[in-house]
Amino acid sequence: MTVNDFTITFWGVRGSRPVPGPGTVIYGGNTPCVEVRIGKRLIILDAGTGITNLGFKLMQEPGPVRGDIFITHVHWDHIQGFPFFLPAFKRGNSFNIYGEGKEEITFEALIRRTMRFPNFPVPLENLGAAMHFKELKPGDVIDIGDGITVHTVANSHPDGGVSYRIQYGEKSCCYVTDYEHGSDKAEGLIRLCEGTDLLIYDSYFTDAEYPAHKGWGHSTWEEGLALQEKAGVRQLLLFHHKPERSDEEMAALESKIIGKHPMAKAAREGMVVSL
Repeated sequence: MTVNDFTITFWGVRGSRPVPGPGTVIYGGNTPCVEVRIGKRLIILDAGTGITNLGFKLMQEPGPVRGDIFITHVHWDHIQGFPFFLPAFKRGNSFNIYGEGKEEITFEALIRRTMRFPNFPVPLENLGAAMHFKELKPGDVIDIGDGITVHTVANSHPDGGVSYRIQYGEKSCCYVTDYEHGSDKAEGLIRLCEGTDLLIYDSYFTDAEYPAHKGWGHSTWEEGLALQEKAGVRQLLLFHHKPERSDEEMAALESKIIGKHPMAKAAREGMVVSL
């Protein structure tokens, strides 16, 4: 592998709930899922509804599918696609799945109970692929092999969450979603994002909308631009879009964002970025 083999594909960019329909065909209506490819390595960030379409694509690839899945937190919009991720049903496939447990409940148990009677007809243990659950704690640095490390910090969000930095050689991308600015987590996040090539950042609200939603666990595009400046981030992609925001509204917002910084824009479903 070389540092040129680092690509990011967006399969879901909406927050809270999927919003299919004519008003979201440009930016997309699926909930969070991002595919990272470093050479032949597959890394998946979150398992919202976007992971279903990623799964369809992976099923068309030759040979067994092996990958590492990193979950930020287990709110529905970040895991609701996992039971419909077809590669998980196929024998010979294998996945390492990383996430944080809550109180006395392990991360694996949190995922298992989403695929249990009466909510889903196929329990996790009946899936064909090998599933290796890996418990993590914010602050961990995880070596997944082939020179790839994943750095973690805690998010400011109801019930908690994790932000990730994927590092390969001198190239990196940061995934910061479901994060509320202005907390004691801010300095840790700046350090995580320092000098990164790409920052994917929660922009659910605007600064004008935020005061009425303080404590909801989300940030604004204006705060994303501020973090880009503070951390020396090369490129910013705003993410976790408010589900009520139509394509027309998103386009107007993105035009405003680009006017503020030429290396900042809104993420779209299907967008591919090469580092």
